Amino acid sequence: MEENSIGARKSYKWHEIADLPDDVREFRDRELEALWQGWTKQQATLVQAQSISQFNLELRREWAVETGIIEGVYTLDRGITRTLIERGIEARHIPRDARTRDPELVARIIQAHADVLEGLFAFVKGERTLSTSYIKELHAALMRHQDKVTVYDPSGRAYETELRKGDYKILPNNPSREDGSVHEYCPPEHVSSEMDRLIAFHEEHGQRVRPEVEATWLHHAFTQIHPFQDGNGRVARAIGSLVFIKAGFFPLVVTWDDREKYISGLEAADAGDLRPLVELFSTLQKRLITKAIGLAVDVKPAASVDEAIDATRDLLVALNRIIPASWLTAKEHAEKLAGRTQQAFANVTGRLTRELSKVDPSYQFRVGVLGGPPVEQIKALSQRLKYAPDFAQYHNSVQLSLTGPSGKAVVVVSFHGLGATYRGLLAVAPYFQMESKEPIALADDIFRISFEDQVQELDSRFAKWLDACLVNGIACWRRTFV
Repeated sequence: MEENSIGARKSYKWHEIADLPDDVREFRDRELEALWQGWTKQQATLVQAQSISQFNLELRREWAVETGIIEGVYTLDRGITRTLIERGIEARHIPRDARTRDPELVARIIQAHADVLEGLFAFVKGERTLSTSYIKELHAALMRHQDKVTVYDPSGRAYETELRKGDYKILPNNPSREDGSVHEYCPPEHVSSEMDRLIAFHEEHGQRVRPEVEATWLHHAFTQIHPFQDGNGRVARAIGSLVFIKAGFFPLVVTWDDREKYISGLEAADAGDLRPLVELFSTLQKRLITKAIGLAVDVKPAASVDEAIDATRDLLVALNRIIPASWLTAKEHAEKLAGRTQQAFANVTGRLTRELSKVDPSYQFRVGVLGGPPVEQIKALSQRLKYAPDFAQYHNSVQLSLTGPSGKAVVVVSFHGLGATYRGLLAVAPYFQMESKEPIALADDIFRISFEDQVQELDSRFAKWLDACLVNGIACWRRTFV
């Protein structure tokens, strides 16, 4: 939607889209790669069980619902959204008093989104390549039930005009911010050439660029152009999903809960730093893969004695009766990382003791291992970080106690199971907690340990992650002083 920009300062001045930076390999998410390798290997022995089929169905519905919510096309509360995802996209599930448009229209809009997603899967199967004409097709399909768009004349007066479905914009669509500044998108006269450059860059990247990086770059570059009068966000998430689907990943599902990080990531990318948006898209994929691993429980039918034995083994694994020996590597990794955590906590304790305890004995610091799992604290964190913890599979929690005049606080790093069954994947969750207070997550996502992880890369990733958690934990403790 365009805002009057006469005399307004620019919060972002449009420029031609840029190719990926030279250091793109540094954007790779090693955790995502290890996680995906473990999942793809397991898929070789797993069929699309009912649980996985239902997961895929609900995921597609979630994509269809959320891509409109995040743009404000309609407003649905969490309960209605969940019902639509679980029971189907039907107007009868949308109450007449909902803070939204007519339920029948909302259902039709969401179904149009769902149809587009199905079309993306068909597009990939057909081995077609992305083109400007296909992007126009996506726009027309996504906007099937929207006929008008609000624009502004040079004096700032709003009026409605016909939405050009599947055609590039002919009017500017630069949004105004609350502070009166303007975000400037590609002028209409340059849209066609910029879209051609977008496709050329994308084709040049080919398979040499990791899907999480390419999906992020393509999504962001498209939003910089903003080629259509309205509906650009939905198209951007569709072509980002296309990259993931083509690589065998899941669609890009950005929910209302992710909106703040999503907008921040886009703004960082506008300023030249694509990394935060890559990290968000990677995290969204990791959450979906983690859930899929926990749901995959059936095995392929056997065609030979060897396959029958393998199927028996795999079934016992799926039923959590036994585990493959290779999966134990994840627990070995966890033991080593827990030891490294204790050492890191000991280093912090030593420094704090020298700096604070020697001058004021009321400050005391101690490192220890929890005797039992912090069930309630992790339960609270898991709701925010969107994963299912399981302490029966594995547990090892390291604690740093921080005692001062304001009371006792702890920083805890908990290593535990992930999902309903153990499949060679463990979670690490960090939190800060003052006495009688709610735990505070010290990271935006859990750290995942896979049996597929290479030790050197795992150690490097964990060291950076743990250091950031400690910085956040000490900052939380410092804030209790005032």
